[in-house]
Amino acid sequence: MWDLSLIRGIKNGNQKSLEKLIDKYYNYIFTIVYNIIGKFMATEDIEEICADVFVSLWNNSDNIDLTYKEIKPYIAAIARNTAKNRLKAIKGIDLPLDEEIIIIDSNEVEKEVLHDELSQILNECISNLKEPDREIIVRYYFFYEKVKDIADKLNINESTVKTKLFRSRNKLKNMIIERGFCHEG
Repeated sequence: MWDLSLIRGIKNGNQKSLEKLIDKYYNYIFTIVYNIIGKFMATEDIEEICADVFVSLWNNSDNIDLTYKEIKPYIAAIARNTAKNRLKAIKGIDLPLDEEIIIIDSNEVEKEVLHDELSQILNECISNLKEPDREIIVRYYFFYEKVKDIADKLNINESTVKTKLFRSRNKLKNMIIERGFCHEG
């Protein structure tokens, strides 16, 4: 478990572990960030966001769960969130500091708990999908890759990718319902 030793190293403040992690995952993070904001920002800005991802990982290393077998999904989530936040900022959606203070009521706390629970269940369900279904779902929904790009990378037909996406969504829906989490609306 090479990732696990890197995770432990980062949690212990070992900069060499961070450097190895950057070497291993930089291109991966760049692709995620580029797929989200590549149309809106220059390459230098994308590279800066990638650096911010690793800085955030380092600064929040205490929050990394040692039960993770690999850190790839964790840093992918940081990359997506960082890119989306930067995109909001350049589109002028950022609020002044005094408007960013939010009072959380009990309904918001409940929504947050339900969201976290659904995220955990969804991650478990996705990990139970067989390949290439799992990879297609992850590439499409988490890395924002286009169907054509996924088909090219996996060397399969575009219609096969679309079919697998459709079937995988149905499998995920059924797995989530089996775990007792259904949408009421």
